[in-house]
Amino acid sequence: MKVKENINFQKHSFDTKIYPFKKLLQKLYGVNEIEKLHLERPELLPEEELKFENEASTKFHKIFYDNLNNNWKDFKELYESFIKNEISKLFDEPFAYQYLPSYRVQIPKEKAIHKWHFDSDKDHKHPNGEINFCLAITKMKNTTAIWAETSPGKKDFFPMEIDYGQYFNFNGNKCTHGNKVNESDNVRISFDFRILPKSKYSMNQKITSVTSKKKFIIGEYYKASENF
Repeated sequence: MKVKENINFQKHSFDTKIYPFKKLLQKLYGVNEIEKLHLERPELLPEEELKFENEASTKFHKIFYDNLNNNWKDFKELYESFIKNEISKLFDEPFAYQYLPSYRVQIPKEKAIHKWHFDSDKDHKHPNGEINFCLAITKMKNTTAIWAETSPGKKDFFPMEIDYGQYFNFNGNKCTHGNKVNESDNVRISFDFRILPKSKYSMNQKITSVTSKKKFIIGEYYKASENF
């Protein structure tokens, strides 16, 4: 593989005209600036304290996932095209990929993810060998970035900073990562997904995803790349 699961933070760029993810989300919410989502759509702000159990079930998330699960053709086709034409260039073997991405919203004075973790830990149970990818819809810098250690167990956390038009892969399977409280005036929005190379894949995987409740196999949590 060109991408190594044990190397943290490799940054890449993409053409926002070919992949207009931001425009799709601005249209979805009916806003002019997705960074100001909390100001343009204040009725969607969470009324309860956010924590690990409810961080991905806000009204912001509900709108996104309701559309995604109701055959949001524009987004799904864009995501599939991105995997096929951009992610495939980074690998020299077939792979399984997360069938739908995970959506992150980090409003000011909040975190997107409230528990520091690595994806193969006892709480998340992702298969060994998975490689994490994160694509920014808004600027991810300092307190709106994901912070991670440079290698498993090192605890030397650093911000993985990118802007719209960029994405990165990192060893979220083994490196502990998380968020700080958003001290900016903007909302951070991103989505992430996981790639499992064919050489690491097993159809005998019985464990299910904590969030999606799907087994980590093709046809449930994953879809297969071409020539898998």
